[in-house]
Amino acid sequence: MLLKDIRVGRSGKIIKLLSDDLYCRRLCEMGFLPGTVFTVRHRAPLKYPIAIEIRGYEIIVGARDAEIIEVEEIK
Repeated sequence: MLLKDIRVGRSGKIIKLLSDDLYCRRLCEMGFLPGTVFTVRHRAPLKYPIAIEIRGYEIIVGARDAEIIEVEEIK
C-alpha cells in the first residue's frame, strides 16, 4: 500500500521508499524512515497535498512523495 491510499485519521508505518535517488534522501532527512509511525491529518479536496503528522511535526506531502512511500496501515 502507498501513502496516497491511506484515509484521513488513519495511522500507518513506513515500510520503504520506492526510489534511490537524491529525492529519496531528502525525504529521509525529513523523517520518512522505515519503521516510523505517522497519522494522516488532512487531505485537500482534490486529493493532494496530504498533511501528515510524523515525529511530532505536521508535514505537507505532495503527489510525487505520496506515490513513492510504501506503508502499512495500523489498525
